[in-house]
Amino acid sequence: MRLVIVVGAILTFLSCSMPAQAQCPLDHFIIGCNHDGIEGTEDDWKLFVDSSQKYRNSGQVEYAEWFYPLRESIFSTYGYRIGEPGFDAFQRTNANAPHTYDPNRALAGEGDLDYRVIVECVDLSDGLRAVHREYPQFTIAGAGDGFDHSSIHALRGDGHIHLSYQAVDGESLHWITYRLHDELGLYEPSEPFTIVFNVEPLAGDLVVDGVVDLADLAALSQYWLRPDSSRHNDYWERADTNRDGVVDLVDFAHLARNWRVVATP
Repeated sequence: MRLVIVVGAILTFLSCSMPAQAQCPLDHFIIGCNHDGIEGTEDDWKLFVDSSQKYRNSGQVEYAEWFYPLRESIFSTYGYRIGEPGFDAFQRTNANAPHTYDPNRALAGEGDLDYRVIVECVDLSDGLRAVHREYPQFTIAGAGDGFDHSSIHALRGDGHIHLSYQAVDGESLHWITYRLHDELGLYEPSEPFTIVFNVEPLAGDLVVDGVVDLADLAALSQYWLRPDSSRHNDYWERADTNRDGVVDLVDFAHLARNWRVVATP
């Protein structure tokens, strides 16, 4: 049995380490621009992430939960971990790559020369960190930490990278919020996006800090009546609580129901 597990782990590692044409079984945020896919619109030069793979392998029914469960590991510190989600990038050359081939949304130019995409942490819960599996110097342990995705892309030859998320416990609500920005200024920064661990956040807790308050109401207002809510944008960062494709009064009612409620640990 142990041999089977080891062989399976090796095969998974190899499949995830191959160039982007291989379909990795782990979840990834896909970095791109021109979110609507239409040239000549206002988002042509704005960064975004496609989250359609988010929670794909969380062990739950697809999108039944808004969180990744952390599993106990053999390590004494940060003893609860999960090896996803990572990051990848849209590309325009390999039509056989099912998740990343999209010429309309791929970044234009050459990374680290024309643009330099930084994945920056803007907030995370106490007791959580993210560690790059191959480049541990890119450990994210506090707001302001991040890594140069374009540089790693150049080192690896593709944009496919993995992160290990590690926490001190496997029961408390943990979260990390990222934003992308281009250090060279060609692209506009992305909107923030959040990954949740261990616990289902309260409906309406859009900023994921354990309480529904004015910050969440402000976040909801940004998506108010916006259509096209889907798994590709994480249902507008969970603002579309019933996942019916639009943020409306139903979603406001869910937020209002939990107003000032504090999530239990």
